[in-house]
Parts: sequence; C-alpha cells; structure tokens
Amino acid sequence: MVKEIPVLALGLVIGFIIYRLRILDLEGTLAAVALGIIIGLFAGIEWLSLLVVFLVMGFASTRYGYSYKKSLGVAEKKEGRRGVGNVLANGLVPAFIAVLWFMNSENSVGNMLKAGYIAAIATVTGDTLSSEIGMLSRRRPYLITTFEKVPIGTHGGVSLMGELGGFAGALIIGVASYLLGLADLKLSLLAALIGGVAGFHMDSLLGAVLERRRLINNAMVNFLSSLTGSLIGLRIAISL
Repeated sequence: MVKEIPVLALGLVIGFIIYRLRILDLEGTLAAVALGIIIGLFAGIEWLSLLVVFLVMGFASTRYGYSYKKSLGVAEKKEGRRGVGNVLANGLVPAFIAVLWFMNSENSVGNMLKAGYIAAIATVTGDTLSSEIGMLSRRRPYLITTFEKVPIGTHGGVSLMGELGGFAGALIIGVASYLLGLADLKLSLLAALIGGVAGFHMDSLLGAVLERRRLINNAMVNFLSSLTGSLIGLRIAISL
C-alpha cells in the first residue's frame, strides 16, 4: 500500500489544480482523477506524469489567444473548460493500455504497450495543439480530403501553423517519455512522432469525412484517433 500513496496523492493534487485552474469542469475533473489514478496504480507514476504533460500543454494551448478564438466563434465553450466526454475520449485508450501493461510488464509485450501508450498520448497532445494553434492562423485552412479552403474551425481543416503545432506537441511527448524513463530515446521518439502524428491526422480525416456530416461526434473522433495512434505505436515496437 505504501507505494500507492504517491500515486493517489499526485492524482488528487492534479485534480485540485485542474479544477482550480478551470481546465476541466467538475465532472471532467473527477473523470480525469479516476483515469489518472488507474494509470498510476497499474503502470507507475512515470506513466501518470506523461499524462500531466499532456494536460499542461493542452491547457496552455487552449488559453493562448483565447480572446481571438472567441471573437471568431471557434473557441472552446465554458471559457475553455472541457468536460467528461473529452476526458474519456482522450483518456480511455491510455488507461486501457496501462492496465494491459500491468498484466504483461514482465514479457516482450510490455515494451509494445509502452510504445502504444506514448503514441496515444502524443496523438491527443498533437491533436489539441494542432487545433488550438491552427485556429490562430491568419490564413484559411485547407480541408484534408479535398484541399479546398474552408473557414477557420472547420472539422478536418489543416494549416501550416496547426501542423507545426501538432508536430511540436508529439515531439515534446516523445522527449518527455524518454526523460521520464518510460522507454529509450529511439522508441520514445518513433512512437510519438510516427504514431502520434499519424493519429492526429486521422483525427482530421475523421473530422472531414464523418464529423462534418454529423455521423459521429468530436468525442468519438478523438477516441478513434487515439486508438489509431496507439495501434501504430504498437506496430512500431514490433518492428524494432
């Protein structure tokens, strides 16, 4: 029980900070704390710490230029606070991988699951930064499927600023994974940059093809893109 205390304490502290800074609403905060504690208890405080990196970067990018985004009508509602749907969409895949890792940490599958986790976190980080930073571009984005110019905030729209922001987010997750000791540098960077970048582009593709037609909602898009990124991360680990 002693080794679980730091995880529980960190999870509760993170929840308090999340709520006080208005990063998430109450339901979202409770969901984030629950998922964070699951990840920490089953996989370790290093895994939980990587999730914290995502939360910090997501918060910073959402609040950056918020007034301008609001003037365009594309800013996150509730002053940028996200809810339980967003938390579950971004956190269920990483939490599931953490549980699987707990059951397979002593064999070769463990390294694959680490890559899947890193790629999933890189995906949601890259997606958040590409969206939030891309909306600050003074040029209209291009629809990922047809390359026609579309209004800022259109599902499936991509821009140079957004692409650079998403790539930077995935890169930071890769470096953080290595510094936290989750995996060696090669696996950390490959999982984050290949799995993560592919994952947040899948988000754009699903947004253009399905979300724009209201066939699925944004939460489902986020879930499917994080799942895609994680699967690519798993495949990368197999190839190494």
